[in-house]
Amino acid sequence: MQIYSDLWAQRFPARSTVITIGNFDGVHRGHQSLFALARQTAEDLDLQAVAVTFNPHPLKLVFPERRLFLITPLKKKIRLIAACGLDALVCIPFTREFADFSAAEFARRVLVEQLGVHTVIVGDNYRFGRDREGDIDRLRRLGDELGFVTVTAPTFLVDGRPVSSTRVRQHIMAGEVRAAARLLGRYYAIEGVVGHGKRRGKQLGFPTANLSSEAELYPREGVYAVWVDYGGRRWEGVLSIGYNPTFGDTGLTVEVHILGFDGDLYGETLKLYFLQYLRGVMAFADVEALKAQIAADIAAARPIFRLAKEQPLW
Repeated sequence: MQIYSDLWAQRFPARSTVITIGNFDGVHRGHQSLFALARQTAEDLDLQAVAVTFNPHPLKLVFPERRLFLITPLKKKIRLIAACGLDALVCIPFTREFADFSAAEFARRVLVEQLGVHTVIVGDNYRFGRDREGDIDRLRRLGDELGFVTVTAPTFLVDGRPVSSTRVRQHIMAGEVRAAARLLGRYYAIEGVVGHGKRRGKQLGFPTANLSSEAELYPREGVYAVWVDYGGRRWEGVLSIGYNPTFGDTGLTVEVHILGFDGDLYGETLKLYFLQYLRGVMAFADVEALKAQIAADIAAARPIFRLAKEQPLW
């Protein structure tokens, strides 16, 4: 997949592309269905299938006070879109100048003149242009004027409800990682580098890797069954996110105990997949009670690992 980060540096030949447009945060099953339709349409017409997205997410520029936490930061989003088999991704720098484009300007200057659109495929709630003035009807009329076809993709439903980035985000923030996985078509994952912690886990007999991550979105505080990708292998693990009340810690920590692993992970990169929420953060009367609970968490996680291998959630 070709990746273009400068809209104006690349002009596609006229009527050479099938385009789908969106923020695509999460690259969830609804987005994946758009990509599949764009890819199939492009194959049928012998054209290029192109995804168009924006950086930063428009809400971060227009409404910074909302503190939007991205499901997929840009690098991860690009990797996930690339896996969907499109020919190209155009990542448009979203500036205040660009945000001021009218719907008509966007259609003419971006879709037609730069991206060479033949067919544009969007979801049925698509809005575009200054202050989101353009809707599907406006896009169709502009297509009639400028010579491109507008296709509205069917809404992708899970449990009878549309899949959306907002819905995915709400599930993750609530710790409902199984529900989020059904919408994403994969387990929610974060990556991070192992740093030095306080070595309490090792003293307890359950050594942990303390993770520092650039992820914006974390599941709610608590303990989770996770898969850990490291060293070309997938390991089973139990992960804790939160503030350690037993030891009076005030900083948020992400630490994982990897079952069966014995080695030095400092400075190494781990990828963690959230399989299921196990319990909330608890304070313990003493170290022995904490050790007993960790052992119970591991026991509770084992059948989850077996189920995840045998039967994906989606």
